Amino acid sequence: MSINTKLFIGLGNPGSGYINTRHNLGFVVLDAIAENLHLEFKSWNNMADISFYSHNNGRVWLLKPTTFMNLSGVPISSFAKYYKIKPEEIFIFYDDFSIALGEYRIRMSGSSGGHNGIQSIIEHLNTQNFPRMKLGIGPLSKNVDVASFVLSKFLKEDKEKINLMKETTLLAFKEIIKSGIDKAASTLANKGINNNVINKYLKYTF
Repeated sequence: MSINTKLFIGLGNPGSGYINTRHNLGFVVLDAIAENLHLEFKSWNNMADISFYSHNNGRVWLLKPTTFMNLSGVPISSFAKYYKIKPEEIFIFYDDFSIALGEYRIRMSGSSGGHNGIQSIIEHLNTQNFPRMKLGIGPLSKNVDVASFVLSKFLKEDKEKINLMKETTLLAFKEIIKSGIDKAASTLANKGINNNVINKYLKYTF
């Protein structure tokens, strides 16, 4: 039986000092999805910014934790508990420095891989079994401190690949709510998006 995704989450750090940093790519793509759907975020319990989107199959929530990254699990678990959303009904967008910028990986479960936001979510949901989409921000150069790298700003020359990530996640979002995660992954692969083929029908600025 297919599982309906009810909650989409983008991870990042709050505050103007973190805007345009690599660690905030989850925020970037969720904002792009909301913009495309003409949605606005509002504060929820001073822990998260939320919005919702109604579609033919029901309603889905969009959520950005406004705690810092290593506390992401606190608002997510509270929100999921309040709205009776199961871990397998959650889908998370977040950065991964082990993947090249512009590429992605979709996983149905797994460890945090050292990502503080995902680790916090695992601890507060008490499970690793929630779907996620790793968004590449790499490569990480040798002798570069991981913390410094993920908190560094994107470069101007990264614009095209950031736009690619926005397009890819928007398509993933729409396919997931329409047909499920497996079909969404298949659709992305068939379109060759993971090979940096950019569809020009979506326009973004960065």
